[in-house]
Amino acid sequence: MVDIKYYLEIAKDETKLAFSNNKMLLFISILLFVIPVIIGYFYANEISEYIQPMVDSFEQQVEEGTISLTTYSIFTNNVSVAFILYALAALGGVLGAVILANNGLFIGYYGVDFDILAYLVLTLPHGILEIPAIIIATTGGFVLLSFILHFIWGLISPDLSYLDIFDPYFSNVKITTKQRFYAAFKKNQNKLKESFIFLCLSVILLFIAAFIEANITLPLASWLFSIFGLSLV
Repeated sequence: MVDIKYYLEIAKDETKLAFSNNKMLLFISILLFVIPVIIGYFYANEISEYIQPMVDSFEQQVEEGTISLTTYSIFTNNVSVAFILYALAALGGVLGAVILANNGLFIGYYGVDFDILAYLVLTLPHGILEIPAIIIATTGGFVLLSFILHFIWGLISPDLSYLDIFDPYFSNVKITTKQRFYAAFKKNQNKLKESFIFLCLSVILLFIAAFIEANITLPLASWLFSIFGLSLV
């Protein structure tokens, strides 16, 4: 019989280790999102020419039904964004950072025309999971980029301590290309694993967030609006 609790404990420990080992990359990702949110909200007029076309495109997609308020539609849309962020962050970092920052600008800018409390009511129930999910996906991409760079460096300057060679630093044994790949991968494999942990965690959070957005956010918002007399504007 499979001990689910045992594997959940392993998953929890590996996830905690991934966050612990990549705190700086996570912090950078948070800043890349939070600072643009603030800029988007407080400098909406200055950036409207840049952001408004994104808002218009989003609203058009909602009107046409391309994006609908169903768990499946929201999840597939958001998870595609997460995979794009992950891939672009891994392929150089800059493009992933730009798209993450754009998401922050969009959220900050979009909230300007609404009552702030009403906007928070409509975004926080699912956003409290959705926003960390896209930040975590980007972090995972940065970790994968780190793995790639360290792996390449490991090929150029292999760490012989990862090879089964007696006294490798003083032997005349010429290591093979295969051994270079093995040593480079062996040394950096945890980074690859941690990258996938971030991506998987992001997908799980996005699924939960999509369910909340499709089934809970609006009814909850309507209830709170009626109780506290809130309105969108």
